[in-house]
Amino acid sequence: MAQPGSKEAQLRPTLPATPDINSAAALRAQYAIETPKMPRRRPKKLTRSEVEEEPLVDTTTALPLNSKKTGRMQKRQNKKTLEAAIKPADMALLDLPAEIVAEVLGYLRASDVFRLTRVSHSMRDFINENEKAISNDLIRRRYWILYRCFPLPVPFKDVPAEFHDDLLNGRRQELLHIHRKSYHQHVEMVDPYSVCTCMTCVFAWNNLCLLVDLHHWQDNLANREPIPMIPRGTQPQWNQDLLKRNADVVRLAMSQPLYYTAILEKHLATITGTILRFSQWKKRGATPSKPRLYHLTDWDVASGTDEFLDRSGPPSYDFPFHRDNYYSIEAYLPNRKFGVDGKWYYYALPPASHERDLEWTRGMMQSSVSREERERKALANLKEHNVKWSQYLESKQSV
Repeated sequence: MAQPGSKEAQLRPTLPATPDINSAAALRAQYAIETPKMPRRRPKKLTRSEVEEEPLVDTTTALPLNSKKTGRMQKRQNKKTLEAAIKPADMALLDLPAEIVAEVLGYLRASDVFRLTRVSHSMRDFINENEKAISNDLIRRRYWILYRCFPLPVPFKDVPAEFHDDLLNGRRQELLHIHRKSYHQHVEMVDPYSVCTCMTCVFAWNNLCLLVDLHHWQDNLANREPIPMIPRGTQPQWNQDLLKRNADVVRLAMSQPLYYTAILEKHLATITGTILRFSQWKKRGATPSKPRLYHLTDWDVASGTDEFLDRSGPPSYDFPFHRDNYYSIEAYLPNRKFGVDGKWYYYALPPASHERDLEWTRGMMQSSVSREERERKALANLKEHNVKWSQYLESKQSV
């Protein structure tokens, strides 16, 4: 127990002399530590400006991969990259020079060139830009004979203006009345304001419309199904639609050379198919060893060219004025004749025949000779021509 007056006794707190029940509580309260009470508020959020003041810096780095599997994959990837660098890049057809591409397309068929226009927009644009050159190559390699037999009519807008009045003259149009009556069932009449009406162009228009119509009925002829006949003086709607569609194809051929080449290709298929069909369906009493027309062979059919038409064969002078004539047509090739020297001569070659007919039309319209005198001279020239031609045929038969 500490003595009074000692240091320990001085540090001890003094207690009241009288005992109190709350002395222990008062003693604890004297030595208790009070903490200040904070208000219950949510922490203040930082604004965007305060956040942007100290941008975060990403200091993370990829962990280095070091394993056998990763090494094999990296080695394989390096090998592919090296092979791709050594291997030459793939080239498309249009990457070649334009002259080479046009030369390649000139060896195809016209139908194949039309299919190529559906490959891509770039291929179609290239073919449209070089359509004339490609068509000329196709004609020179495959349809050179048909080109000389079936010239294109000249559009009226391309005829010199000095001949317009003579071609559209009312008396001149009356002379063409025969072409509007005889062929109106399977050939649409020529429009004098869209197509030149000189005799060369009128015959060219009729022939091309005939080729399209003849090819349309090949399935009927091959399957021995009769072609629908049209009563005289009537014009059903289905036939009007067919004639209009055929004429639209010919108009396209006058402005787009590929359509003209396609018409020649279809007519070549018509000729070869008809000759093969005639050779299979022989008439009674026919000689079995008789060769096909123009000595057509299977190789000629597979080649897709008209070179076999340069051989000897019958000429085509008469225009099929009715669809009944389709049954007997084996090869329709007008505007040529077979000479004594064994060669074919073509007398409707453009543009000489077209220009000659234009000059003849202007001379006839501007001549001072009366109409009766011109008709008399024309009949006399026709009779003289018929006499000379009959003499030529008799001399040929006698030989």
